[in-house]
Amino acid sequence: MSAPVRRNGFTLVEMLVALAIFSIIAVGALALLRFSVDAELASRAKTDEIAAQRRFLSVWTADLAQATPRPARDAGGALHPALEAPEGGILLRLTRSGWENLDGAPRPSLQKVEWIWRGKALWRAGYPYPDGAKADPPSEMLPAAGPPRLRFRTGDGHWHTSWESVRDTDLPTAIELTLPQKGKSPLRIVSLVGVNYQ
Repeated sequence: MSAPVRRNGFTLVEMLVALAIFSIIAVGALALLRFSVDAELASRAKTDEIAAQRRFLSVWTADLAQATPRPARDAGGALHPALEAPEGGILLRLTRSGWENLDGAPRPSLQKVEWIWRGKALWRAGYPYPDGAKADPPSEMLPAAGPPRLRFRTGDGHWHTSWESVRDTDLPTAIELTLPQKGKSPLRIVSLVGVNYQ
């Protein structure tokens, strides 16, 4: 009589059970990986949003804090007040001090800047000279869900929705900027103007 044949390996049922367990583990690992990637992307988007707001806030408050009571001329030679909020997309135009000249270029330490609303974002343009120059190409500073609103505080403590200076050298005491944000409450910033000159 011959010895019984021993078979090494798995039965079909054992293979199916092993494949089912592997599939469950793989699906769980894939879901965990997907959750990790989504969390990383959401975290990166939020971090980028916060960084953009901080950059904007830093430049905006620096421009207003260093505003000077100096009128400036445009490329056509027309005189403009030290600070104005004209119509037509330009939110604010002012002359500021403190423009560092790291490369030693032949230019003054004063800079004329414009804050511009372009449909979905605030942009900032600087001029190489306060008088008679054309603006450099603007840079996008901060996206917004709607047009920004400005209010101006005068020396008597009252807030006004428009700025009309009596003299070309007049500056408001403070400016409030309200920027609508998508899905959130508006971003509200109150900045002192020309703190070195008040």
